[in-house]
Amino acid sequence: MIFRVAFLVAAMSLSACSLFQGRRAPNQEMQVSLKDEKGNPAKANVIDSGTAEDQARAQELREAVAAEAAKQAEKNQQATATTAPVAATTSNQTAIPGAKARMMGPVAADKSLGWLKNGNTRYVTGRLRSDGAASKDRTRLLESQKPHAIVLACSDSRVPPELVFDQKLGEIFVVRTAGDSLNESVIGSIEYGIQYLGANLIVVLGHSSCGAVAAAMTGNDLGSPALNAIADDIKPRITQFAGKTPSRGLIQESFANVSGVAHDLLLHSQIVRDAVGSGDVKISRALYHLDSGKVEWKD
Repeated sequence: MIFRVAFLVAAMSLSACSLFQGRRAPNQEMQVSLKDEKGNPAKANVIDSGTAEDQARAQELREAVAAEAAKQAEKNQQATATTAPVAATTSNQTAIPGAKARMMGPVAADKSLGWLKNGNTRYVTGRLRSDGAASKDRTRLLESQKPHAIVLACSDSRVPPELVFDQKLGEIFVVRTAGDSLNESVIGSIEYGIQYLGANLIVVLGHSSCGAVAAAMTGNDLGSPALNAIADDIKPRITQFAGKTPSRGLIQESFANVSGVAHDLLLHSQIVRDAVGSGDVKISRALYHLDSGKVEWKD
C-alpha cells in the first residue's frame, strides 16, 4: 500500500527525529492484491515469465525510456548551444541536468507498485521472468536509465529486492543499508533517483527477523562507532517496544522501523517532501517475510 504525505515540514536537525514518534500513523495491515500494468486487478494465472502481458509491459517500458532519453537528448543539445563548451562525458555516463525542475519519469507510482506486487507473486510461485537481462538489455541501457521505482531495503543477504520483486536491468533503483538506516548518503541517493532519474515510487522495505532491529533493541555497544550509529538511528523508531516481549520474527518492531524511516525521509529531505507534496511521488511501506517470501504492504 501507499503512504501519502502532502505537507511540508520545516528544516530540522537529525536529532529532532524522536519528537515525531507520537505522530506516526498506526500500522494497518493490507492484503496484497495482484495488479496488471495499469494498476487494475488481475488473476494470478496470467502472471508468469512468458505471458503476453509481461512482454507488453517490458516493451512499454522500453519505449517510454527511449522516448524520454530522446527528449532529454534534445534538451541537452539546446542547452549546449546557449552555454560555454564543457568536457564531454563517456557514453555510459548519465549527465545531471542543470535545471532544478524534477525529471518525472514515464511510469506512474500506482502502475509501478502493481508491477512490484506482480513481481513478488512470480517470485513466490517460482515463475520468474526470462526477459530483461540479456546482452540487448545491457546495450539499450548504455546511454541512460529510467527506473520506475526506488527501493530502500535492508542489506540482509536474504532480501535482494531485484529477486524479491522479479525486476531486471534498469527497472528499480536500489539503496541498501543495515536496518534501512538513514544517513546523508542514503537520503542523497534517494533524492538522486527522484530528482534526476524520474522514479515516482519509493518503497521502504523491511523484513522479518532483522538483525539490525534486534541489535538496536538490546541497547548494547555494538563494538564500533559506525555500528552504534546504525543502532542509534533505529532506536527512536522502536521506543514503544522497550521493555516488552519481542513479537514473533520482530515483525511489529520491523514494521515500526519501516514506518519511521518513511517519516524521517520526509522530515529530512526537501526534495522528497516536494515530490510527495505534488502528488507525483508516493511512498509505500513493506515488509518481506523470510519464511514465505511474500511482501506485506501497509496503509
